[in-house]
Amino acid sequence: MPRPTLAQKRDFVAKAFCPRALVLSTPAIADACAVNNCSTFADLLAPFGQDVSTQITIQDGQGAPYFLDKLNIKFTTDFKIEKRSTHSRTEIDDLVHTSVLDSDQTNVPFLTEHGVDASALSSDTSVWAPWYTLFRQQWMTTMQPSEHESFMHPVACVLVASGSEDDPVGALRTLQAHAAVNRVQTQGFSGANVLFYYVLVHDGRDPGVLQTIDHTFDQVRRAFGQNSSLLKINSNTDLIDADTSEQSKISSIWANTLSTTQPLDPHPDSVFGSMLNMRDVTALRDTVKQMMVRGIVPHMQYMIRVLSDQTANQRRGITGRLFSAGRRYFGTAAKASNTLTGVDGDTYFRYDSAEAQMRKLADYSFMLKDFRFAQSVYQVARRDFQSEKAWKCYAGAQEMVGVCKLMLEVHATRAEFDSNFEDAVTMYLHKTHAPCQHLAIRCIIIYYELLKHHKLYSFAPTTLLRVPNSSGALRAMACEQAAYAFLKFPNRPELRKFSFYAMLAAQEYQRAGIASLAHRCLRMVRLSLGATLATDESESSEKPVDDKSLDGSGTSRALAGSNWSSIDSYINHELGTQCMAAQDYDHALQYFMALMGSDQIPPKLQSKYLQELLQLYLESSDKLDLESEKELAAGLDGAQNKRVELSVPTIDARMTRVIMSPDLEGEDGVLEWRNGGAAPSALVNGSADHRCSVGESVAVLLVVKNPLTIGITLNGFTLDCHFDAALDAKATNGDESESPAFAITTVDTVVLEGGQTSMVTVTITTHCAGRLTIRGAT
Repeated sequence: MPRPTLAQKRDFVAKAFCPRALVLSTPAIADACAVNNCSTFADLLAPFGQDVSTQITIQDGQGAPYFLDKLNIKFTTDFKIEKRSTHSRTEIDDLVHTSVLDSDQTNVPFLTEHGVDASALSSDTSVWAPWYTLFRQQWMTTMQPSEHESFMHPVACVLVASGSEDDPVGALRTLQAHAAVNRVQTQGFSGANVLFYYVLVHDGRDPGVLQTIDHTFDQVRRAFGQNSSLLKINSNTDLIDADTSEQSKISSIWANTLSTTQPLDPHPDSVFGSMLNMRDVTALRDTVKQMMVRGIVPHMQYMIRVLSDQTANQRRGITGRLFSAGRRYFGTAAKASNTLTGVDGDTYFRYDSAEAQMRKLADYSFMLKDFRFAQSVYQVARRDFQSEKAWKCYAGAQEMVGVCKLMLEVHATRAEFDSNFEDAVTMYLHKTHAPCQHLAIRCIIIYYELLKHHKLYSFAPTTLLRVPNSSGALRAMACEQAAYAFLKFPNRPELRKFSFYAMLAAQEYQRAGIASLAHRCLRMVRLSLGATLATDESESSEKPVDDKSLDGSGTSRALAGSNWSSIDSYINHELGTQCMAAQDYDHALQYFMALMGSDQIPPKLQSKYLQELLQLYLESSDKLDLESEKELAAGLDGAQNKRVELSVPTIDARMTRVIMSPDLEGEDGVLEWRNGGAAPSALVNGSADHRCSVGESVAVLLVVKNPLTIGITLNGFTLDCHFDAALDAKATNGDESESPAFAITTVDTVVLEGGQTSMVTVTITTHCAGRLTIRGAT
């Protein structure tokens, strides 16, 4: 079976569990790095530790050869194992807040006014929510070394000295005694077997050393062996003639790396590598590759062979298991000293114990992408951790067993890997001495990324909802990602489930104080529910979906009268409240006005909505008046017409009737009329004009309905009419202001209970010839 390569796997997981190297340098090296805007030599090497092209053939834990094409390595400047405090909800919320700041919070590319955009669904979910990508990267960057795993422990110490030193060999020997090196050898998994790699740097700003640098490097190689390299940098000494395009390209190398390793601490205006040219960049890349190919990878291979011979081979059989059981039940007290108490109170094993060496063997095999062998070792070590009740170690082994299964090319069933992650998260949160929330969240993030890589989106919601409820904004982000997973289902998007989890995300974001994302989630629910209803209706009636029913307020009209009307009312109220808090009064009024047309809202709740609408109108009136004054001063048309038009009551135009010269008044007038007179005619759009004589009374019968669930009273109900007098009438009557052209009656009071429909009659009498237009009711 072909070995999995980095190109076939998620880069995120490969970089999360890659080897680490401790980098220490002399003060002269710090100065050479500072002129390139890099604080340490580790920062100078950082961009070249990603996707190192190793291109070598190595052996797995069982001696079989396989090809290792690429590998990652991270450089650090210190190593400490310190007690890590549990992240409080405030700290997590602050981290999520920071991730959201520079992201586009309004774009919803996969949902449009016409429904779901199938082309946008093919993109990765990280594009839909870039704040999750920033948070994910920052969370993994803040991980610290722990006693239960060797991933964050340096496998090598890189010691760097300058060729301008009086005694470079002595300077490197001094770095060997550095306190950080001592901590690696005493507190790290590598112990005394840590690899030392030596780099001699020639600074191009000191041309006098160039003639002796080769001789100095020969001294270093004779003193420390083949694990050494010569690096020449800062060759761009003539900055005046520097190629601007080349320098911009060089600077982007470090800027892109910082955007990945420090996504929440951008350096947009920083210039890196000003003293470097492309030859120096190539030399840095070759140095890191040489360090990996000639030093770190062979060293890890050697440790895998040693550990495999000493521990794994004898413990994977029945003999090793019987020996472990006998030592556990009949061993002496001295044997029990293999277990220690860590800085966080959890039990872990001495690094020279068989259990710790098994974990180191598995980790080294995983870092070199021998996932199958690593999985088998993790499974053996897991049983030992469980028997000793070292729950943190057990959770870590369970986590890595699941990761190995998903990193292999063979697709496993859900039962084969989901239980590993579920058990790991449970142990991290509930069985350890102190809840290891940072490790539990790391486990969930990695599992989710691997599920996305294999397109197993149906497993993602259950995984994401394992995020603790106390995580605040992180819980909201998990619900949002769970909602996106339902859109990526292979057969068709699950829009109702998407809406449900997006609603949960909106509520969590609101509690966390991130109103912009809460607003975005509610808008997504509004669009998706409208698309769901339109799709269902189109399938049942086999008619095309009307696109106009899904735009803006059309979504509310589509949902009105359906089973989703209560949810739509809740969404309109939440959106209106959020816009009101943001002083976006125009949109707030639109959302609250949409609430006035629903007859599914309980009376008490609708009364509350009316009170909030009144409060909104009072708060926005000053702003609207100020805007009107500015528009009047600027001479804009329609500045005086800004007003709130409440669509209560509703008038059914199809039931409106006109009676010419009625003998009767009231509701019976629609049924009886004078012999020989005209029958009642309907007022509908596009109907012919109605003609009457001057002085003739015309009765207009209106069917008025109260769409609310609470009673309303209409005072001074009448019609809004406009009259254009004929030319001959104007000449005959003269000044129209002295004699009105028409008279219209007013109904003093109309009382409508919740949902009640009533008929109202308004009489119009014209006094001169012309054209009368009924524009509405007031």
